[in-house]
Amino acid sequence: MIGIAIDGPGGAGKSTIAKTLAKKLGFVYVDTGAIYRTVGLYMSRIGIASEDAAGIEQNITGVHLGIRYENGEQKMLLDGTDVSDAIRTPLISKYASCVSAVPAVRDFLFVTQRELAKKNNVIMDGRDIGTVILPDADVKIFLTASPEARARRRAAQLEEKGETVSFEEILAAINERDARDSGRTVAPLRAAADAVLLDTSDMTLDESIAAAEQIVRDTLAKKEKSLPHAENDAEKHPEIFHDNRPDRNNHGFYMWVRKYVSWLIRACMCVRTYGTENEQTEGPLIVCANHTAMLDVLALAISFKRQLRYLAKKELFKVPLLAPLIRALGAYAVDRGTGDVAAIKKTLTLLDEGEVVAMFPQGTRYRGVDPAETTVKPGIGMLVYRSKADVQPVFVRVKGYRYRLFRKKEVIIGKPIRYEEFGFTTGGKEEYARAAQLVFDRILALRNEYQSK
Repeated sequence: MIGIAIDGPGGAGKSTIAKTLAKKLGFVYVDTGAIYRTVGLYMSRIGIASEDAAGIEQNITGVHLGIRYENGEQKMLLDGTDVSDAIRTPLISKYASCVSAVPAVRDFLFVTQRELAKKNNVIMDGRDIGTVILPDADVKIFLTASPEARARRRAAQLEEKGETVSFEEILAAINERDARDSGRTVAPLRAAADAVLLDTSDMTLDESIAAAEQIVRDTLAKKEKSLPHAENDAEKHPEIFHDNRPDRNNHGFYMWVRKYVSWLIRACMCVRTYGTENEQTEGPLIVCANHTAMLDVLALAISFKRQLRYLAKKELFKVPLLAPLIRALGAYAVDRGTGDVAAIKKTLTLLDEGEVVAMFPQGTRYRGVDPAETTVKPGIGMLVYRSKADVQPVFVRVKGYRYRLFRKKEVIIGKPIRYEEFGFTTGGKEEYARAAQLVFDRILALRNEYQSK
C-alpha cells in the first residue's frame, strides 16, 4: 500500500487538494482534521470547554465516532449521525485544535488512522501525519500559505454556505490557531525532515493541485514505485468504516448477573429451556431465534451457558442509565434502516474472536403473530457467509405469541447448523436469501418438533 501524507496549517488547502488528488489517483482520502473536529463537536455538545483538557480526557471514551465513504467522499458520523457539515464552523475549529493537543485523544484515535493506512492506498492530511501518524509515508508534502491567503479562502468557504464572518475575525482565529498548533508540546505542527514544501499563497486551486500531483509522481518515481490504476479504493470498498468506541462489554458482570439473578428472571418470566445439550460450547456462533418481544433477549440469555452479544438500536445508547448497563451486558449499537456498516463489521469482529452473537432473522418483533406467517431478512445469510460461523437455531414459544407476566415461555435449542450445510459458492443476494430461509426453517422446525411430543 502507498501512503501519502499532507501536513500544514489550517486553511492552506490541504483537504481540498488531498481530496482531489485521492479521487484522481484512485486513493482513499482520510481527513484527519475532520476526525478531531468530530471529537470537538462531541465535547461541545456535552458542555466541556475547549480548554478543559482534564474534562476532555475524562470524556473521550464516550465518543462514538465513525467514518463512512459515500461515492468516494468521507463522511463523519457521531453516534451514528452524519455531522460532516456540523463540524465546519469556527467554534469547532477551535475545539479541534484544543482536543488534538490532549495526549489521551491522540492515543484514542491513533489506531483509527493507522488501520486505514494499512489496508488502503491513502492520502491523509493533517498536522502531524508525516511526523507521527505515518512517519514512513512514501510521499510527504508540507503545504502552506500566508495567513492572509488562508483567511481569504476560509471567508469564501463560509460565504458559500451563507455564513458571514469578517475577514479580521477569521485572520485572528487563524493566527491564534497557528500559534497554538505550533507551540503545543504534543505533536506540534512542523514539517517532517523529508517533506517537500509547497507554498500555495499565490497559486490558484488548479495550480496547487497540479503542483502537489507532480510532487507525488516525482517522489514515487525516485523510489521506483508506481501508482496503482486510477480506480478509487473508497468506491470499491464503500464499507470502509472504523468505529472506535471501546468495547464496553463486561463479561464478568454478565456472568455474575446470569449466576445470581437469572433464577429470578426465570421465575418471573416462567422460562423453561429445552435442548441445552445441543448448545455449541466453543468457537464462533450465531444464535438465531424468532422474535416476539424485547424480553426474548432475557429468555435467550438465561438459557445459554455462554455470553450472548446483541445488536441494539442506537437510540437506546442515548438513555443515561440504560446505556452503560446494556453496554456492560454486551450490547452494541446498530443504526436501523441505514445498512449500518459499523454494526456489520463489529459483528464480524466478534465472531472472528470466537464470541457468540444473538440475532433475530425476522429483523423486528412480531407480537401476536405466528412466526410462520412472517418474513425473514437476508442479512443473516450474509453474516454467515462472511464469518463462516455455525448457526444455532432457537424457537421461543409463548401462548398467542404475546408475553404476559407469569405466562409460560419455552426456549427450544436446536442442533447447530454447520457452515458447510449452507452450500455457499460465491455469495450474493440469492445465496444470502437462501441461507436465511434455511435458518428460519430450522427455527420453525423446532416448534413443530416440540409440538409433536
